[in-house]
Amino acid sequence: MSQSKKASHVEALTNQIIGILVGWVIVAYVLMPLGKIFTPEEVATISTVIFFCTSYTRAYIIRRIFNENDK
Repeated sequence: MSQSKKASHVEALTNQIIGILVGWVIVAYVLMPLGKIFTPEEVATISTVIFFCTSYTRAYIIRRIFNENDK
């Protein structure tokens, strides 16, 4: 069975809120210190990889949780 519209909105909102919080932590505690060690180009590359991996993982975990609760 597919997800209801309300459940889809709740999932999307949950994903966004968690993303904002995780993103803030990554910037404050990972990327800012890296700026003192690496060049701006290296930090940009590292941040792209970090944000891609965390975004994919976060979305996958949240989707699995919401699909499990849908049963």
